[in-house]
Amino acid sequence: QSKTIITEKPIYVDIRPWGSMSTIIGHTFLTHKRRPTKCVAGMLLCAILSDTLNLLGPTTTDWDRLMVAVLADIAEVDDIQLLASRQFKAKSRELATLSAVGLVNGDQKSFSYEVNGGFVGDIGFAVVETTDDVVIMDRIMELIPEMVACKKEKKISMLFLAIVNIVKLRSCLLLCGPSEKSLATDCFHGELSHNSFVMDLGKRVSRKQDFIPVISKVLQSGWKRPNDIPRGLSATMELKELGKLEVDPNDPYGNVTRKTPDPPKQTDVVFITTG
Repeated sequence: QSKTIITEKPIYVDIRPWGSMSTIIGHTFLTHKRRPTKCVAGMLLCAILSDTLNLLGPTTTDWDRLMVAVLADIAEVDDIQLLASRQFKAKSRELATLSAVGLVNGDQKSFSYEVNGGFVGDIGFAVVETTDDVVIMDRIMELIPEMVACKKEKKISMLFLAIVNIVKLRSCLLLCGPSEKSLATDCFHGELSHNSFVMDLGKRVSRKQDFIPVISKVLQSGWKRPNDIPRGLSATMELKELGKLEVDPNDPYGNVTRKTPDPPKQTDVVFITTG
């Protein structure tokens, strides 16, 4: 998202400050005087509701609201609230079946920074949107080691995972190391829990508007990793010790999991992640 794009020939790009790409697509249909089919209108409608959190997210614009009304009419959807509710519940059920690898990598974006005299590196930011954040939070002891392994595999400096409750419109942030904790504290000042591996983000729910702009501002202001913070797991363990990726042959969904040489006991995991 922050990398340079190089093309052989000039390309047409339509970028608008709206809440969903599908709003732009719907708008393009109308400006070209073409009526989308019922199925296409339904897909675009669901995409807008997902991207804007049922038009309640902070990135929602009047154009999104207008396009939802138009597409709902074409798709013959009488109850938009019911559609959004069923859609969010279905998404949450699917998330419950994902492995830690799937949750950490499913909706993850990388952002590059090169601040003169300051931070230089890539920061990964993953998001899990669900109607039941408790189910995801119960898997912290799976998610933290997976975040560390992902950092090492992708060779990124820091990795965050935000768990967003799309009903209550509240979030918490998983912090897999001391660098993440230090930066998040300077950015969001949220209350820490779970041995300082979880930060309450309050009503912040949007990576595009609430999370990345704040991180970018703090980094651009000269933030550096403090010298006195301890080394994290990613600096003290080899990737092979964290396990390798493989498809679970017993999983009906074909989930990719991380196979460790010797599965650690619960107490071992707690010791590793708090070190």
